[in-house]
Amino acid sequence: MCATTFRRFRASCLVGMLLSAYATYVELRAEKDASYVAMCDLSPKVSCTAVFTSSYGRGFGLTKYLTSWNPPNGVLGVAFYILLLLLTPPRHHLLSLLQLLLCFVSNLLSVYLAYLLYFVLEDLCVVCVSIYVVNFVCLLESWKIYKQIWCNNVKAHSKMQNGSNKNN
Repeated sequence: MCATTFRRFRASCLVGMLLSAYATYVELRAEKDASYVAMCDLSPKVSCTAVFTSSYGRGFGLTKYLTSWNPPNGVLGVAFYILLLLLTPPRHHLLSLLQLLLCFVSNLLSVYLAYLLYFVLEDLCVVCVSIYVVNFVCLLESWKIYKQIWCNNVKAHSKMQNGSNKNN
């Protein structure tokens, strides 16, 4: 297994976790102090605080319809990246598939949130876009990991089949 792929994947997860923690900090701080200006608030239309404190900044704007639990997206992001880190390195085919599926779903959510960001909120959130990029890198790296594990499993299965054929 390529150690570089694992390092890039872990580094991406750590960056995602830090960005998500920062997003959570900004949201909670802005809720307590209306005059708070985050480092990522560059102008009225380039403001992460406006995005994080919007109705879409909690539970992706969806959980409020399903449950009373409506955590900040940043908290969900931190939990997500911790889960991905716990699954690394996936030595088992099913774990690597789970990791790949989680990354795929995170990219679908990124597309959904990017749509909301641009077309609904009409804002640009530097932290959000950075998280979308991190999610895409995680998807690419998890695909490489999955492909490598799949190839190793196929090779091992072939060797087993060839070994049993020779014994017959």
